[in-house]
Amino acid sequence: MAIEESGEPATWLVNFISEVSSCILPLGFIGQLGFRYSEPLSSRNCLDRWIIWVYLVPHELSGGRHDGMAVVSGFRLNIQQLLTRFSEVTALEWKVTRGYTDGLAGPEVWLEGELLKDDVPVQFHFFSEPPSDELPDLVLDVHTNTLRAK
Repeated sequence: MAIEESGEPATWLVNFISEVSSCILPLGFIGQLGFRYSEPLSSRNCLDRWIIWVYLVPHELSGGRHDGMAVVSGFRLNIQQLLTRFSEVTALEWKVTRGYTDGLAGPEVWLEGELLKDDVPVQFHFFSEPPSDELPDLVLDVHTNTLRAK
């Protein structure tokens, strides 16, 4: 399914993504969460719910033998904490595909339900890898352990 975004995301969506970020425990440096979405009324969305794709935005390494490489560090996702954001969960799965078409086809936590605060029906996907077209927005200097904007 193609990913569609139109204009500024709704306030409830930005707040939800912020809540999701509190469910992540980094196992190394991680940058911000990236997300994409498709509204229920979109011509490309055949569901009667919002579709939300979430992933870690890669960062670029500067210095050392991996200079210039875009990476995403490991992390833990506290699914129990994530579930507290929902009033109802009708599906929860860990999906691991063997062949990827792009970064939004890889391993993911897939959840369907209704958000607690806003009563918004969603299909939520949390991917272990960013989409292939997501570029790093930060650069980590591996010698000084300092960050700068890309």
